[in-house]
Amino acid sequence: MKRTDRGDGAGVAANVTRWRTAPVVASAAGTLLVAALGVTTVLPRPTVAGVLGLVVVAICLAALYHATVAESFAPVAVTFWAFVGVWVGFAPLLQIRDRRLPWPDLPLYQHYVTAQVILILAVTAYWAGYTRRLPAPRTVSSGRLQVTVEKAVVLTGLALVMAVVCLPRTGGLAVRFTSRDDLQRAIEQAGLRGGQDLALLGLLSTLPAAISVVALILCLLCWRNRCYADPRARLILAAGTAVAVALNLVYNNPLTANRFSSFSVMLAAGLALVRLRRQRWRTLFSVGMLLGLAVLYPLANLFRNDRSRGNLRLGLDAYYTWDFDGFQQTVNAAFYVDSQGHTWGHHLISALFFWVPRSLWEGKAIPAGNVVADSRGYEFQNLALPFWAEVFVEFSFVGVVVLFFCYGKLARRLDRALNTSPANLPVALAVIFAACQIGLLRGPLGAQIPFVGAAFVVLLVGVFGWHGRVWGLTRPDEVGPVAEPSDPVQVPT
Repeated sequence: MKRTDRGDGAGVAANVTRWRTAPVVASAAGTLLVAALGVTTVLPRPTVAGVLGLVVVAICLAALYHATVAESFAPVAVTFWAFVGVWVGFAPLLQIRDRRLPWPDLPLYQHYVTAQVILILAVTAYWAGYTRRLPAPRTVSSGRLQVTVEKAVVLTGLALVMAVVCLPRTGGLAVRFTSRDDLQRAIEQAGLRGGQDLALLGLLSTLPAAISVVALILCLLCWRNRCYADPRARLILAAGTAVAVALNLVYNNPLTANRFSSFSVMLAAGLALVRLRRQRWRTLFSVGMLLGLAVLYPLANLFRNDRSRGNLRLGLDAYYTWDFDGFQQTVNAAFYVDSQGHTWGHHLISALFFWVPRSLWEGKAIPAGNVVADSRGYEFQNLALPFWAEVFVEFSFVGVVVLFFCYGKLARRLDRALNTSPANLPVALAVIFAACQIGLLRGPLGAQIPFVGAAFVVLLVGVFGWHGRVWGLTRPDEVGPVAEPSDPVQVPT
């Protein structure tokens, strides 16, 4: 008995020691990594912009560590810090050192520091908002907020009907498994790119893709929480899940969909199905995000077309390509503001109301990335524009601080919802946001919001539009007040 007590005490002491030493080891490793980056990237050609870029990397690594070892899984924060750390943290260090930016034009050295200051303000405001203490979640009983098998099956059926109706209008099924260029040619031949009004194209192509990913998320959430009531309901859910997977293979495969849509669907499926409760799995998720963005992200050009495959660059050489043009586009945004002034929300409002046709809104803005690229005389103008750069173009430095502080608070609420709630609307919203966040950060919003915004609208309507259990496919304790009024549902305030 005494031996057992001594063994238990030794195990507790070992856990306490490990808990106390882990931050020290992580801090030492992070310091060594930042120092090594400074010696290899900043020291050979010291600049203020390079030093500020090193600060960005240090902030991202520290915040990523805290998000990884937090008390609960934080996928929204992890994806944010991993993407920022690789795309506009590490890549600009190489580009500034070698004076080699992705797009060949006259360098704008006078705006390098401004670009880095914009980014530092954004990440520090985000971290401040994320670490702000939140009030305790409210408890609400509502069948409308619950994800049920009935809702998943109905939405999957709607997605299937949309595909049957819309696929023939957008080139057919076979072209979806060729290449992105072939799909674009088929869409142009169908007359869906007339002028700048792409409302019909969005209805026939973007909306079915968004419905498909939401249907898959709802089906997987039902599997994760075992919402099915009996073997018959399980069989129906299995059939619906198979249809949802097939539809996403059609609309969101890497051959014809852009990388962010394909990656978002795969990430959303993983987050909806798997609960990463153990620390080792959270650490692997964070490391996987870093490696995926650093290595697999540029490799995804293999699916694009023959030209992209021929120009593919590997290793450090990939960081000088247009895949990592976030810093240069932030510099271009600073140049645009210096020459043209701020736009005061014109592009943001146009992006949020993407569903309004240009035939009804003549003053509707094109994506801000096109405008910034045009100010630099680029022939190819459909470029990325980081979210912080677009906010700066719209609302100046003050807007960057305010919006990213609110963004951090929103991210914290979504991460908490994903961990503290059952299969309901806040969980599904957190899954979609965490998965699609990288595309929104890369921007511009005018190009990314049509898909993401359509997915959010479909999710809200699809989940909130059904009050409770009707067909008996969902377990009564999962439905809400229709079955058990006393079962509360926690939602973030």
